[in-house]
Amino acid sequence: MSGDLAVVMDVAGTIMRMYRVAKDIPRDAILEKVITGELIMEKSGRALVVPQIDPDVIISCNPHDLIGVLAKGREECIKISCSSSQISWDEALRILLRSAIKVRELQEACAMALARCQGNYRTAGLIIDQDLGEIIYALSTRGIPFPGLKGVLLDLEAMGADVYLASGDSRRSLNSLVDLGIDPSRINPLANPQRKKEIVSELKKRYAKVIMVGDGLNDIYALKASDLGVLTIEQKTRPSPRLMDSADVIIERICDLPGIIKKYGF
Repeated sequence: MSGDLAVVMDVAGTIMRMYRVAKDIPRDAILEKVITGELIMEKSGRALVVPQIDPDVIISCNPHDLIGVLAKGREECIKISCSSSQISWDEALRILLRSAIKVRELQEACAMALARCQGNYRTAGLIIDQDLGEIIYALSTRGIPFPGLKGVLLDLEAMGADVYLASGDSRRSLNSLVDLGIDPSRINPLANPQRKKEIVSELKKRYAKVIMVGDGLNDIYALKASDLGVLTIEQKTRPSPRLMDSADVIIERICDLPGIIKKYGF
């Protein structure tokens, strides 16, 4: 259905407060409050691979198994969410299947994230390095809605806006947001930066105005492509000057969004 206004929202860090843990495998160190995009963009040839498996299932696996066990028989579930340069799905899968890393590395990250947050929104992923041909980070994230999110969604509905989600996370994780009133047909999983831009561009053909709301570098193209790019900083992720310059307006809380939309006459 076409209309006057579409609002496209990123999820992690934008409408959900995220508790993210990374296991730096080469250094055998746990990192907290990490920004996934920064770990990926440190060098070319890195990619975030999402197994699309419930972290509870991962935790139940034999910790001594090679991590390739998560991919065997589930190849169609393995997706690339974001990369610093072009990496094919075949190459990513090859790295997972040949990896010498054990499942326990990802389990450790999942357990630590669970200890920090009991939220139902949960993801797990692996950052691969193409040059090394190996997994270098194991990631796990738990999330809870930012305060007032339900009210924001109700306000947008009252304004006649159609809300869409564009996220790098899996469909399994994003389905937990349907309870907030999000239309499942408007959820776009595994959306990399270019895909987010495409979503905004496609919606601009159907709506008079399209607003993009995001918080990270993976939202930068979509922010620029939208009629109004809104950068949120509620997650406190130290946005770069480049990211801030890509937005038309910066808000401190997602609760501020309806007021900003009205202020700009949308």
